[in-house]
Amino acid sequence: MSRLNSFLLENQTKRLDHGFSNAADAMDFSGEHGTDSGSRSPLKAPPSISFPHRIFVPEHYESGYQYPLVIWLHSQHSSECELDEIMPDLSMRNYVGLSVRATRPSRKSPRLFQWGNTLTEYILAEECVFQAIEQLSESLSINTDNVFIAGFGSGATLAQWIGLRNPNAFAGVVACNGPFPNHKRALADWKSARNLPVLAMQNSDSNTCGVDQVIDMMRMAHRAHLNYQFMQFQVNSTTLSNRESKYTSTQQMAQEGSLDSQMLQVANRFMMGIVTRTPITLQSNENLSRAAASTESRFASDFNCRRPTTGN
Repeated sequence: MSRLNSFLLENQTKRLDHGFSNAADAMDFSGEHGTDSGSRSPLKAPPSISFPHRIFVPEHYESGYQYPLVIWLHSQHSSECELDEIMPDLSMRNYVGLSVRATRPSRKSPRLFQWGNTLTEYILAEECVFQAIEQLSESLSINTDNVFIAGFGSGATLAQWIGLRNPNAFAGVVACNGPFPNHKRALADWKSARNLPVLAMQNSDSNTCGVDQVIDMMRMAHRAHLNYQFMQFQVNSTTLSNRESKYTSTQQMAQEGSLDSQMLQVANRFMMGIVTRTPITLQSNENLSRAAASTESRFASDFNCRRPTTGN
């Protein structure tokens, strides 16, 4: 038994009676998610992914077309089923979606899970992602040159870590309310990582990814010459109730912040711009521009204050 499988069995077997017990149960073959309700699933057999996961098949799936793949890493105290909530706002037709379950059970509910923050657990999650990509590519028509890794909260931090460590394996990274990873090996291949497009988005209600964390990301991206784009969103009463019911509990939202449809729509434009090789302007809202300008101004001021001065 591999190190990956033994770790997952040890940490998840006690909880599987409340969730997906195997690969076949961990995905939807009924055609209700991403396929016409009267059609059969395009998957002839479940991929041999040995841990709980969720698969999204786009509407009007065509086996002759190679689809971009979005790997979604869910937030803390959530599950792989988060994929079902985010795909309708991301796109119902543009991508195949895949979400894997986090490596630790949550203390809040037997149905929820969380990502470990040790280097060993990050490496194990990385192995999960690459095994899932390999196996899913044998079951669905996927363009392996257009694989994106994305996440929310702690899943966004992990997505950045995996993407930056393996820049040649991904077309881009989308991080929603996720601080920059603090493990030293994140930039092990920093020269190649400079070519990886990363979209880092932050909502104003996030405590774990506040303005200070965004400035830290800006500083790291500037120093390493990384290809980061930053966007900030302002929470308002109109969209808050929708996000709370769809994506996150009140307790979780107080820490990792909220995720709304606008962020996912921007993520779709970002990824489709890469897929089609078309320059796309992401900053379209005046309020967002003001928030970003304020943070960038603070970053510039902070960065200039920290730069060493030279004598005459």
